[in-house]
Amino acid sequence: MTKGKTILLIVIVAIVAVLAGLGGAYFLFGKNSGAAPKEPPPPPTVIAKLGDIVVNLADKDTSRYLRVGINVEIEGEGEGATKVFEEKSVIFKDKVIAFLRSKESTELVGDNSSEKLKKELLKILQDTAAELNKKVEKKSEKIVIVNVYFSDFIIQ
Repeated sequence: MTKGKTILLIVIVAIVAVLAGLGGAYFLFGKNSGAAPKEPPPPPTVIAKLGDIVVNLADKDTSRYLRVGINVEIEGEGEGATKVFEEKSVIFKDKVIAFLRSKESTELVGDNSSEKLKKELLKILQDTAAELNKKVEKKSEKIVIVNVYFSDFIIQ
């Protein structure tokens, strides 16, 4: 092999090695490394008590009542988050009582009836919070309801 061909072969091998190294580095450290971008952690939440609610149900054939303890998960930290909710709890209770009084006992027993009721209550509470939040300018005073939990549920 001549000296010119040997140098040309060395240059080609060197270029291929450099390109392979750059390609490997791109896949290891570049955009397509396979590592998913980290999502921000969810905002902190606290549980606030809406309290025990007792209502007559809408049954036509007999007089029945429902006693339910309701707790609400709210975005925020510490007492500041629950303070605003507790100040407005009468408004939330009023909406919940009106809703529950329209229910018949047959709607509240059976498979998934509890989960369905929670979803309906969550929607009512979130809609009420959204309405109240329209009147508030400070973000720290806005109420964001995340979930509803029952601590008691008795139909008699």
